Amino acid sequence: MDREHGGGRRGLGRVEADLFPACAGSYALWFTLAQPAAGQVGRLGWCAFPAGGYVYLGSALGPGGLRGRLGRHLRPVLRPHWHIDVFRAWAVLSGVSFRCGPQRLECAWVGRLLALGAEAVVHGFGASDCTAGCPAHLLRLPEGMRPEEGAHALGAVWVGC
Repeated sequence: MDREHGGGRRGLGRVEADLFPACAGSYALWFTLAQPAAGQVGRLGWCAFPAGGYVYLGSALGPGGLRGRLGRHLRPVLRPHWHIDVFRAWAVLSGVSFRCGPQRLECAWVGRLLALGAEAVVHGFGASDCTAGCPAHLLRLPEGMRPEEGAHALGAVWVGC
């Protein structure tokens, strides 16, 4: 499905940004992509994504912390700014997990999930400012892995839809 024919922005439904703490921390957005999708993703160019479960890993260490950053991810995307803004138009967000703390954990989390069988479908996706050499910060989950299991593997709090 291309971007023009994908659905609109889908969100967490009953989950609101004020459920998340305003602390600094790292987070994971868990998605389901029901059918393959493809389209232009910023400077990455044309990208194709097979159907399946996905996770996007990030951090929120600035003002507003997790509440501010996750609140942005829960709002409709009017003008895509980040790679994940484009992907969100195609996928259904099934949950969020997070962990408070001043450290950037997303790269360690990428390594942990890769070790569990996740894969980077589009090299560089969400990792344009990564200095740790991650292949991507959006990973396709291994077949059968449920998001709550992934959140547990990261040692993160799970908030599902």
